[in-house]
Amino acid sequence: MLGSLDTRISSLAKSEAEDARLELPVTNPETERKNITRAPCATCSAHNEAICSAINDCDMDDFARNVRTRLVKPGQSVYREFEEAKFVFSVVSGEIRLANLLDDGRRQVTAFKTAGEVIGAQQNGYYQSDAEAVCDTVVCQIPVKALETYLKKMPAMQTALTEKVLEELQELRHLAILLGRKTPVEKIATFLIDRAEKSGSETENEIKVSLTMGRNDIADFLGLTIETVSRTITKLKKMGVLEVPSNHSILIKDRVWLENLAEGEK
Repeated sequence: MLGSLDTRISSLAKSEAEDARLELPVTNPETERKNITRAPCATCSAHNEAICSAINDCDMDDFARNVRTRLVKPGQSVYREFEEAKFVFSVVSGEIRLANLLDDGRRQVTAFKTAGEVIGAQQNGYYQSDAEAVCDTVVCQIPVKALETYLKKMPAMQTALTEKVLEELQELRHLAILLGRKTPVEKIATFLIDRAEKSGSETENEIKVSLTMGRNDIADFLGLTIETVSRTITKLKKMGVLEVPSNHSILIKDRVWLENLAEGEK
């Protein structure tokens, strides 16, 4: 059984205080949320990547009546571990971190979820992690019962959800290798390459990577301390592999070199 309520509150407060000192990126999710509220699916910028993209035009209005959007501010939760799982969520914009707390207050961030991705994994009717916004984030809230109905009616939607689940399993396998076998330099390099690929920048050798999360989140994701994360980024900067324009952006100067470092090559 994971940690007590007092330990959880203390750990979360510490995490939020540390991240609050960082400069957050400027976003405008309120406009997007209002647009989606007016025409929930027709104006959704993440619709083509979401599981609801498989819904045909005839059923779209009915589906839209069963969902609602939520604007989640940085540090606020979408749901907590062990809460009753009444909804599944699709990320419209922004970014969500999934995390679990241990009995001693340590936190393990298990994933960062962006536009088009699904959150809300549950077991026996209860959520299996905490889900919090790391920046201004809009999520689409889908009742579990409504989702089950559409999955039965639309095989294409079931296929889309299955693909999302398989992608998440691959990401967890990737994280297990990252945590278990890699050095701090390899971990940071792998993390930045993964961020670059998620942004669609797979071919450019010089890439600007956006980091919506703080150093504390990165440390808890990679199984490092904040000090080690900062020292490693500084080391890569001195090597000429990257530059750090701000707390929330990294400029990869040589993607090939960084990829080699991620694989343990000098």
